[in-house]
Amino acid sequence: MNPPSSPDPSRPRVSPVSCSATPPMPARERVPSLLDERGELFTPPRIPELLARARIEEVETEFRAQIDAATGAGLRPTHLDWHCLADGGRDDIFDLTVALAREYGLAVRVWLEPGRRKLRPRGLPVTDHQFLDSFSLDIEGKRARYAELLRALPAGLSEWAVHPGLGTDEWRAIEPDGWRVRRSDYAFLTSPETRELLCEEGIVVIDYRALQQVWSRTGTAP
Repeated sequence: MNPPSSPDPSRPRVSPVSCSATPPMPARERVPSLLDERGELFTPPRIPELLARARIEEVETEFRAQIDAATGAGLRPTHLDWHCLADGGRDDIFDLTVALAREYGLAVRVWLEPGRRKLRPRGLPVTDHQFLDSFSLDIEGKRARYAELLRALPAGLSEWAVHPGLGTDEWRAIEPDGWRVRRSDYAFLTSPETRELLCEEGIVVIDYRALQQVWSRTGTAP
C-alpha cells in the first residue's frame, strides 16, 4: 500500500480504544493482563478470555496510550469506539471510557441498549435505534435494500456502519471476501440517486463532530 499522506487535522476522526487485535501501545510489562502468550493483545475470537482477566488499571493505561498516540500524531479525534469490544464488554470498562471521553473532550460511540439507558438521563446523545452493519446485507439487491431502509428510517439518531472501498486489485488481495461488500457500499454512497433520496426523505447526514459538541457541553456532569 502507498504510505499515508500527512494527516488533515480538520477531518473528523475516531480514536478506536481497543484491547484486541493490535500490539500494545505502552511497554508490555505495564499491561500484562491484556496480553496473550505471545505478548500481544488478544485477537477478537479470544475476547471472552481477555475480559475475564483484564485489570481495569491496565485497560486505562492502554486506552490513554492509544488516545495520546492519536493526538500526538496531529489528529483530532471526535469520539471513542471500542471496535471489537461491544460497549467495552464490561461495566467498568464502559464507565472508564466514558470518563476518558469527558477528560479528553470526546464523544463515545455507544450502541447497546444498557449503555444507552445509562447515558440518556445525563443528556448525552446516543443512537436511538439498532445500528446497521453493511456486512449483514446481501450484496445482491443491496442498492434497493438501502433505498428501502432509507425510506423507512425512523425519526431520531440512526447509525449505519458502512464500509466503502474501491475494489482495487490491491484491496482484493487484502480482503478476498469483503472487498465486494466495500465496493457495493461505495457505489451506493457516492451515487447521485442516493443524494436525491436523502433530500427527498429529509434525512440529515452528520458525523461525530456534532455529537462531540453536545458531549463536551454536558459530559462534565458526574
